Amino acid sequence: MNNMIEVFVKGIAVDEDNNHIVLLSDREETKVLPIVIGPIEAMAILMNMQGVAPNRPLTHNLLKNLLDLLGAEVEQVIITNIKDNVYYANLYVRHDKYNYEVDSRPSDAIALAVAYNAPIYMDMKLTEFTVNPSDLNVERQ
Repeated sequence: MNNMIEVFVKGIAVDEDNNHIVLLSDREETKVLPIVIGPIEAMAILMNMQGVAPNRPLTHNLLKNLLDLLGAEVEQVIITNIKDNVYYANLYVRHDKYNYEVDSRPSDAIALAVAYNAPIYMDMKLTEFTVNPSDLNVERQ
């Protein structure tokens, strides 16, 4: 994990164009990686952060329920890359003695990581896309 930085969800924000953004911060809170996500994914991440269960399972709840039923769990998430302004992530799932790496949208992977209290990492090369927290011009939710 030498080329990885552990991050946590600092919050969900909405910018002036009404885009929902998940803010991933390093532990020292000196760098923030803002990733634009959909409003449903933003809601799922917020609900998981607050421990709120929806009346009916959302897609992320359904996936967690299935993983739990099968005896699997999310071990970690890694935000791996950005290409053409699209971020990529891998979800790492453990089942028995097997480990699986699953390609995922960062928003889905982050929602599951929060639900499992699993660590989130970003590849060191993504630090060039981070911003200083004081430079953010967003409204936090």
